[in-house]
Order: sequence, then structure tokens, then C-alpha cells
Amino acid sequence: MKDETEKEFSRNEFADYLVTLAAQIRAGKLSSEKGKWTVPEKFGAKIQIKEKKGRIALKLNCRWSTLGDYTQQDRKQITAWHATMKTVKKRMGSSFKEVTKAAGSGVFPEKKSIDDFVATSRVFAESADPEWSDAMEEYMDHLENFIRAAEEKQLEIMLHEIRDLQYRMKACHKEFK
Repeated sequence: MKDETEKEFSRNEFADYLVTLAAQIRAGKLSSEKGKWTVPEKFGAKIQIKEKKGRIALKLNCRWSTLGDYTQQDRKQITAWHATMKTVKKRMGSSFKEVTKAAGSGVFPEKKSIDDFVATSRVFAESADPEWSDAMEEYMDHLENFIRAAEEKQLEIMLHEIRDLQYRMKACHKEFK
């Protein structure tokens, strides 16, 4: 569930927005158009202020579990989804490592490694959060190019697609973690 605010603020409007957000956090309840959540006493946060070449960037990132705000049944489903995704990601990473290692040595990966990587990638895509749809579509396009290159024994194209898949994985992990 994502709720983004991106607009032009006056300095006072932005300060008021932050004060409202701070009051909600202090009260232990965060709300937006998407819902209401409990704020724990302690949680992780990253605050970054960076000035570079005449521009400033302020980033605020906070994370905490919202499972306590769900019903017991919904909690079980979410926990099961997380466990499934973790297992699929682990298997996908393992088979991708085998594919990458072989291709990096200048040989075509074993069919079993390719098949396992492709299968787990497809399972991951089917189970992916709808919020990830654009990123998954791009990933799956690269996967199809990888499959074609492997089938047609085009090593250079396959290596290129492996790099693109690796880049897409890192970008997704950074964006959606």
C-alpha cells in the first residue's frame, strides 16, 4: 500500500505538513487516505540531507511492521506470503548465481540451472505485489530475451541480458524493499 505526496509546497505549507506528521507519530497513530496504522515506540529511520552543486535533497525514510494492525487471519496470510516470497527469492538467487557463474566463464549454463531460474522468476512474478507491476514487466521482458539468447546459443546477448536482469533485481530491491 503506497501513499505518496508530490507537489509544490510553500515553506510554511511544508513545515505544517511535517508538524502534522510529527504530531501523529508522537500520538502513536499515523493516518492517510489509504488507512490508519499504529506507530511503535521504537522503529528504524534514515534521515539524509545532501547538498550538491547548488541543490539540496532531504530524504526521510521510516519503517516498521504494521502486522499488529491486521486481523489474525490477515496476519497469517501476510506472513505466509512473506515466507513464500523469501523462499522463492532464495531459490531464484541461487539458480541465478549458477547461471551467472557459468556464463561468466564463457560457457552456457546447464539447462537445469536455466530452467530453475526461469521457473522461479515466473513464480516470483505471479506472486509479486501489484505495486511492482511495471518493474516486473521490465524484468520479464529481459527474462524472455535471456531465454531466447540461451536457446539460440548467443553468448554475448545472453551475457548482456544477465547484466540487465541483475541490474533490474538490484533496482527492484532498492526501490521496493
